[in-house]
Amino acid sequence: MDRDLLLGIDIGTTAVRAFAFDETGKIVRESKIEVKVDHPMPSWAEQDPEEIYDSTIQAVQAVTKYVGKRVRAIGFSGQMHGLCCFDKYGKPLTKLIPWVDVRAGEQAKKLENMLGAEEIYKRTGCPPLFVYIAPKILWMKENRPEIFSQCKKILTAQDYVIFRLFGDYYTNPSLASGSQLLNINSVKWDEKLLEAVGVSEDYLPVLVEGDRVFDKLPSHVATQLSLDEGVPVALGASDGALSNVGLGAVKEGVCAVNLGSSGAVRVVSKRPIWDNGKMRFFCYYIASKHWLCGGAVNNCGIVLRWYRDNLADKEREKASELGIDAYRLLDEEAEKVRAGCDGLIFLPFMSGERFPIRDPYVRGMFFGLSLGHVKGHIIRSMMEGITFTIKWIADALEEHTSIKIIKISGGGARSPLWRQIVSDIFEKKVVKTNVEEASALGAAILAGIAVGDYKSMEDASEKLVKDGEIHEPKNDNVKVYRQYFEIFKDAYKGSREYCERLLKVK
Repeated sequence: MDRDLLLGIDIGTTAVRAFAFDETGKIVRESKIEVKVDHPMPSWAEQDPEEIYDSTIQAVQAVTKYVGKRVRAIGFSGQMHGLCCFDKYGKPLTKLIPWVDVRAGEQAKKLENMLGAEEIYKRTGCPPLFVYIAPKILWMKENRPEIFSQCKKILTAQDYVIFRLFGDYYTNPSLASGSQLLNINSVKWDEKLLEAVGVSEDYLPVLVEGDRVFDKLPSHVATQLSLDEGVPVALGASDGALSNVGLGAVKEGVCAVNLGSSGAVRVVSKRPIWDNGKMRFFCYYIASKHWLCGGAVNNCGIVLRWYRDNLADKEREKASELGIDAYRLLDEEAEKVRAGCDGLIFLPFMSGERFPIRDPYVRGMFFGLSLGHVKGHIIRSMMEGITFTIKWIADALEEHTSIKIIKISGGGARSPLWRQIVSDIFEKKVVKTNVEEASALGAAILAGIAVGDYKSMEDASEKLVKDGEIHEPKNDNVKVYRQYFEIFKDAYKGSREYCERLLKVK
């Protein structure tokens, strides 16, 4: 039997997915295993690394039991910014603290005071921000010293899966660039940042370029995963970077917007780009001298999921009866409402926010709520508010590079309404590609490059990524959203003081 498939494994925040792609980019088999995000305290988030590992195995097995003998190579995509501490035996000492956790806000300020915001940004591409691993290390040392004293390794979710499969500690520079500990110029661990947080390179995994063959699958792992021994494995890149690759957003003028649990807008560059003096976007690494510039937001699909789980009992029950996704029913309600939601604006900052405001203290709120507003207004205003935040970042990017076309992905991109909202707010053409979960395809593409199937990310994207539905801006909606966008930004600036005061009330 021919080995004609590439396996992409996407270790995300709310789910682990495995996809087998053929040489045309078509999905042959796929699986998804959801993982929990616990919130032990307000503003905190934690995940079980063992659950993430087990879910990865289950997701892969659900695919390979049908097509395992056809898998030619494996690539990984991983969630960014998570920290988990391990002892000398590789046993977890803590839960994984993912990107959505904002507990390290004070430590981010301390790090900024130690080194200076611009110094940190120019070295790592990461502005001073609570989401990164560097301030989380400081938080652990200050708040859990008895645990950190036993810590010998600091790993992300993907790093732990790789350790369990291969028995040693490795990561790719793309995931590492989301730690605030990697020098974005040399693509090596940054000595100055390591010194500032008080750890050495020994705490961190070995860096291996993500589009090269890292290792071949050992026999015991191959048996466990229903794969052949010796299948080449590439460590891939971050889920954000690979979303661009899997969407074909790797050329100048093409931007990727992701509407996943978190949201993002990103462009690919062949050189680092900095937003000097303002730091409204990051600059991370992808692979092979390609950089990823953009911004991610904490509050995207996870906000709609909160609404579904807590305020949409009727829709969930009806969806279960009909055998459809509850989000479809929420969409139907939102479609009844015109652009701008009749004067209702939603500030979506329910778990603080990363970009462009870098504010761990702000919280979500509805602005302009009246007795005339109904469920559809609430739902649509959530979509609009999230999109305004992402547009805010894109405007900063456009001061440094051009954006002409948007390639869109993530669970939110299933919604034709939300895609149109993005087109109207951004005032640009929006294209939905043939693969919804682009990060997994991006992981498969890097695996294909590693084994010589493709020359580059650009070459692979041209061959594998197919454009689908297209949305163009609607002039009437554009006029409304231009006005609302300015009010949205001012509403944040005018209210954030009260959020911080509220959080201080005991």
